[in-house]
Amino acid sequence: MRLLVVLLLASLAACSSSDKKEQKDVGPKSLQGIDVEIDLSQQWRHQVGNGMGKAYARLQPAIEGDTIYVASANGLVEALSLEDGDVQWSQKFDAEITAAITVAGGKGYLATANGEVIAISIADGKEIWRKNIKSEVLSVPVVEGNNIALQTVDGKLHLLDAQDGKSRWSYDSNLPNLSLRGTSQPIFHGGTVIAGFASGKVVGLNTESGMVLWQERIGIPAGRSELERLVDVDGRLLVKDDTLFVAGYQGHVMAIDLRNGKAMWKREASSYHGPLNGLGNIYLVSADDHILAIDDQSTNEVWSQVDLEARQLSEPVLFANHIAVTDFEGYIHLIKQLDGTIVGRDQLVRPPVPWVRTGSYGIKHPSRQFDYDDGIRTRLLAQDDYLVAISNSGYLSVFKLDK
Repeated sequence: MRLLVVLLLASLAACSSSDKKEQKDVGPKSLQGIDVEIDLSQQWRHQVGNGMGKAYARLQPAIEGDTIYVASANGLVEALSLEDGDVQWSQKFDAEITAAITVAGGKGYLATANGEVIAISIADGKEIWRKNIKSEVLSVPVVEGNNIALQTVDGKLHLLDAQDGKSRWSYDSNLPNLSLRGTSQPIFHGGTVIAGFASGKVVGLNTESGMVLWQERIGIPAGRSELERLVDVDGRLLVKDDTLFVAGYQGHVMAIDLRNGKAMWKREASSYHGPLNGLGNIYLVSADDHILAIDDQSTNEVWSQVDLEARQLSEPVLFANHIAVTDFEGYIHLIKQLDGTIVGRDQLVRPPVPWVRTGSYGIKHPSRQFDYDDGIRTRLLAQDDYLVAISNSGYLSVFKLDK
């Protein structure tokens, strides 16, 4: 029986009783004071349903023009004004949403725990079509032209028609017995769909036919236990010109030439997330939450930032010439690309808990729908001077760069 599990940072390395004790004693590092060089100002905040829910989803907001589109695990989808948070429309679907939201061609795309892919109109949020692909989707669907690419937890890559949701082809990667809960988000490049899988492979397939054009191993399973043999590729796939940069858990960070699918270089690394590229460096958040800068030609380490160790960092993004990450306590950290210094910090503050009257005596109790998890595991969304964060409890906050 195939088993998909969420492996939290505090327990992944434990293989013996002494290892477990050592891991338990370390814990997340406490935050230290910083010299602030970059400031953010919160523009507005808004509660979106029950947020990520209980299924370890990572529901990513999307920006199109001056509108933010956002979803919650309990089926709520909303369109909000980027400037002031005014709700433009709100729709409630009778489904558990596990992947959202992609906006393209006047439509929004989301997926559910029972394997349904739903297309909605971004004008009013009404459903346009629905397709059941019979397996849970955890990564945001990717759209190019009339094609939708998405991955499911059973190790398959699906290509659908964006107009009506009809299946064009699917590819089965042969899922290992044990994997991290999550999937990589596929990308399109030059007539190819590229995807990373729990087997430790990255595969390039012909967009039209689904035929495998090339494949490369990022990690090779090693060790006696299933935990030691985890080699998932779950993070961002990054393309710069004709080079693909990719990282895997208990594997490598690698550069692949997309003209022939061959590895250009690789360096041993372990990461849940994908890399960034800037100033001639590859930036990577390692599995122990060290942030590394690696020269993208020589693969030499340029700098390492260890002050956020074990703080369960999100996938990094570039914002205002800085690297931006979030952590399990809801903090946003801004880091210099040049030397790794933390020069900015802000925190999402939990909104007031909604109270409802229940029972025959009309006594007020906290809403059962509200999630108390203040942490942020969903990647930040950066556009121009705006930085958008959504907490695990669904607390959406929009920041703007102070100039």
